[in-house]
Order: sequence, then C-alpha cells, then structure tokens
Amino acid sequence: MRPVFALAMLALLFLAQPSGGARPDQPAAVHSVTVALDSEQYIVRVSEAHNGTAEVTGIVTVEKLPVERMAVSLSAAVDIGWRTDIRPDTMVFTSTTPQSFSVSVEVPEATQSTATGRLMVSASSSGTGYDVGGTDNATIAVAQYFRVQIESDSPSFETASRGVGTTFRLKVWNAGNGPDTYSLEIANLAKLRSKGWSARLDREVTPVVRPAMYCDVALEVSSPKDFPAFESTGVGLEIRASSNGARAGNETVSQTYTVYFHLEIIEPDFDATVPIIIAAVAVASVAVAIWRWRKRRARRASAAPDPDGPMDVEPD
Repeated sequence: MRPVFALAMLALLFLAQPSGGARPDQPAAVHSVTVALDSEQYIVRVSEAHNGTAEVTGIVTVEKLPVERMAVSLSAAVDIGWRTDIRPDTMVFTSTTPQSFSVSVEVPEATQSTATGRLMVSASSSGTGYDVGGTDNATIAVAQYFRVQIESDSPSFETASRGVGTTFRLKVWNAGNGPDTYSLEIANLAKLRSKGWSARLDREVTPVVRPAMYCDVALEVSSPKDFPAFESTGVGLEIRASSNGARAGNETVSQTYTVYFHLEIIEPDFDATVPIIIAAVAVASVAVAIWRWRKRRARRASAAPDPDGPMDVEPD
C-alpha cells in the first residue's frame, strides 16, 4: 500500500509543474531594442570661417529576436536644427550581438559658445506581432575661440604746430564666439617717449565684451614741443589688444593696430626775447638823443647876447 501511495504523490507533483520546464518566478523574455551612446557630451570646435563636426558613436542591442532576420532603422536629430548624418541607417540582426553606428553632427561656423544642442538617436523595428524601439541622447557643446579686432574712424592725423595734442577714437571688437576682456597697451611707447612724443590710453583693460560687440577706447597723443623748424616727421603708434580669455587657456591671441601722426614745421623759429631787447634799445637811444638835443638848445639860449640891450623899466 505504501509504495502505491508514494507513486501517486510523485504523479501529482509532476502534473503540477508548468509545461516547458520554466520556473514560475522567471517570466518569459520580451522583444526589445536598446540604443547606447558612448558619451553623454561632445565638444565641437568651430571658427569664424569653418564649421565644426562632432563624431558621435554608439551601439544597438536587440533582446530576443522575434524573427530570424530583424531589420532595425536608425535616425538622428538635433533639437536646434544642426545637420546630422547617421551611418548605417539600417541594421539587420540575426543574433543578439550588438552592432555599432556613428553620427556626424555639423555645427555652423561662428556659432556662439553659449549654444548647446541635444542629439537624439532612435532605433526602431516592427513586424507581425512586434513593434519595438529605443532612444539615447547626448549634449553637443561648442568650444570658445578667441579673436580681437581694432578699428578707428581716423587712423592718421597731421599738424604743423609743436606740442599739439589730439585724440584718436578706437573700437576694440570681440571677433570671437564668447564673452571676453582685452588688455590694452602702446607697444612702442618707450621709443616714442625717447623722441619727445607723449601718448596714453584711457584704459588698460576693457570691460566684458560680448561677441560681435565693441568697446570704445581713447588714445591721446601730443607731438614734441622742441621740434626744429622746416622739418617734418611721422610716427606710428602701435596699439595692441590681447585676449585675456585666451591667456587664461595658455593661448596668445592679440592684434596690433597702427595709428599715424605726422608733424611738419613750416615757419621759422621765433624768439620774442630778441625783438623786445631791440625795441628797448631803440627807445632808449631815442630818449637819449632827445635829451641831448634839449640840453644843447638850452645852452645856446643862455649864451646868446640881447641885441636890444638891457630892458628899461619905468617906475609906476
């Protein structure tokens, strides 16, 4: 009796197990497509004349193929409209082995460093009994480049007087793609001072200048006070602006702009001291001559006899 009971219990246990031998706590696998980019952020370098390109890479993985050959379509787009090119745009899976792809993102020239794009890569596949897809995204950032340009409405000045000063108005432009400040100097100031010229800038450092904007700078120049007559000379004042943002990154970005000052003395030297002395001597000579003439006249008058004799005076 006991053996029969044992056999009956074993039969009941066998019939209670799920078909196919799967355990109740392990759900059947589902079809899925996964996209994974190799990095979350990519930095693109552009310039004022050239586009920049980000090369983004990643893989696509398929879990449990629903068919023997599964075609997966890929697409890529950036939220602010930058052009993309994904390669390949279609993958064929016959196993769950991951497959690689790449995306080129083109960033236009002169794009400001504050611009950021969001790249979205999508993979999808559909067929009888399945419709699956996956996405991943990355940030496309723009590196800052540094440029500076100096302009002036009047790049030259002429004068015919010694010691005359003038002011040049300069514009220091930010030709880069991000905010920057600029250090200013007169590069050849020592040489100018040795020749009797004086010059100064109204500021040594500009405030923050945004891209495509400028800062006004005044340059004051004075010619020598003792320059010889009937001679001319010209000097070039070399104004240098250097990017402080580039210097912080161990780069050197600067521009030197030359302002020309021409001096020509066409009148002779005139010293007022000599004419004053000559005039004083002349006046003194005339005064002495008049005094001598009056003295001689007085002597003659006192020495001459009266032709009528002494005058008779009758008493009243």
